[in-house]
Amino acid sequence: MDVLQAAKLDVRKNKTLTFDNINIFVLLAYVFCMPFTSGFALTGTISFPLICAVFLFILMIRDIMINNQFPKGFLGFDLFILMFLLIVVAASFCINGIGNKKSTNHTIAYFSSFLLFYVTIKYQLFRSNNKENTLKKIFNVLSITAIVTAVFANIEFVSDNFLGINLNDFIPRPSEEEKYYQAGVVELFHRSRAFASESGGMTFMMELFMPLVIYYFYFSTLCTWRRGIKNAGVFFIVTSFIFAASTASFIIVPASFILASLFYYKNLKKYVKNNKLKITIFTTALTLLIAVLNYFFSLFLLIILSIQEKFDSFSFDDRKERIDFFYQQFSHANFINKIIGFGPAGFHLLGYDDSRSILSLYYNAIFELGFIGFVLLMILLGYIIVRVLKINEKIGFFLIASLTSGMMHYSIFQSYWVPWFWFIVVFSLFLYHHRTISKNNIIA
Repeated sequence: MDVLQAAKLDVRKNKTLTFDNINIFVLLAYVFCMPFTSGFALTGTISFPLICAVFLFILMIRDIMINNQFPKGFLGFDLFILMFLLIVVAASFCINGIGNKKSTNHTIAYFSSFLLFYVTIKYQLFRSNNKENTLKKIFNVLSITAIVTAVFANIEFVSDNFLGINLNDFIPRPSEEEKYYQAGVVELFHRSRAFASESGGMTFMMELFMPLVIYYFYFSTLCTWRRGIKNAGVFFIVTSFIFAASTASFIIVPASFILASLFYYKNLKKYVKNNKLKITIFTTALTLLIAVLNYFFSLFLLIILSIQEKFDSFSFDDRKERIDFFYQQFSHANFINKIIGFGPAGFHLLGYDDSRSILSLYYNAIFELGFIGFVLLMILLGYIIVRVLKINEKIGFFLIASLTSGMMHYSIFQSYWVPWFWFIVVFSLFLYHHRTISKNNIIA
């Protein structure tokens, strides 16, 4: 009987391990596929990260039905706020947009984005049995993802501008507009965009991933990559920002690290004091890199021209008109619309086309979900920042740099349905919840 019982336990254990392996495999596939929001997407809605997230959602439902419980730490204040935010989305839709196809699609986008890219991914992270192994694998795949995107962006830039071969002609995209998108800087060259729909989207993702890659390569005890490969990877990531020529990134990246330095001033001061030689070598290497890039690509001129063009361009005027539209409409809104907004796709419900959609997550939240929706969103973001600031280890500095860059970029970026930012958010909560395992060199 003891032999039979032991055999049954072994079978159950093997089934659990197999199920865990499937979950981790799909989760890592999701991390690797995150850049492909436009390139290789099946439609404007169905992309590889969405497909992976749906599989993970199914696995989550199966796991909950079998175990009849949630992983420890999964249920938190953030999910409570998110639930109320989605209730506001549903209420605003029912009052303003029910029966409207575009508003229905936007409502589905709200629910699917937060349920798939936030709740599902958080569940899969918190349910992992071997969290140390999960963290190592995620850092590793995330770094590979960032470097693959950066290398492609570099090759794309060189092939298009110097060889006359546009690699995007060979990449399936969901629409003709996205496929033949080409943005330039004062007609000197075409910007790279890798697998995103446009250059700003690609650099937004890289702003989020780069701090974690730097931490993994140089400040953790997890990475076993050779130094030459790590240095080359960071070099390609830096040049991908330059070749994308996103004005926002030239401002946001330095600002996010400055903010992180202010939050972690004492830790940073202590680190600099104890690592003077490393800081000297890093500063020297960085100065040389900037000098070389400036020599070959006129880096400083490029940044100046990019910023100048942005403020003198149609893009800047277009954004200003959309913000003016927001103030004009919202100032004359009735009490109900100010409280719960004009509904998902509110600009369309008011009789306008996409040219009046608001290119800022925060303005858009107020416009579509009212002051209640906006306040809930800010509470959620504030909750994440407070949690991460309680991480005193090195990773906390880089998480803050990543999160603040994302929050700043969302002031000029409206697409809440891309997975990048929400992954960093739930990954940050996962690291916060398990920060006590730093003794095992997880977040050392």
